[in-house]
Amino acid sequence: MTLGAITIAQGGQGEALAFAGEVLHVVIERAYAPGAPLSITLAREAGALSLSGKTIGSKRREDGRFDVRVRLVSLRREDRATLEALAAVRG
Repeated sequence: MTLGAITIAQGGQGEALAFAGEVLHVVIERAYAPGAPLSITLAREAGALSLSGKTIGSKRREDGRFDVRVRLVSLRREDRATLEALAAVRG
């Protein structure tokens, strides 16, 4: 189960799988170098959520996509609460 579909402004689409602490785990079409900045839009029924972060690492999956961990920066309390609620429901 996912947290929702995402679009990366720097290129790529995929899905958010999990959120814990400050780290968002996403699966996307391409890899990013550690420390690369990402602007992420998470699609939700209640409206899109815009997030910013820096990649921690990327790993190729068997399906050709990449598991990417993103440390979110400048995360607002409301956005953190939204992500935690989504993770709790989907977890």
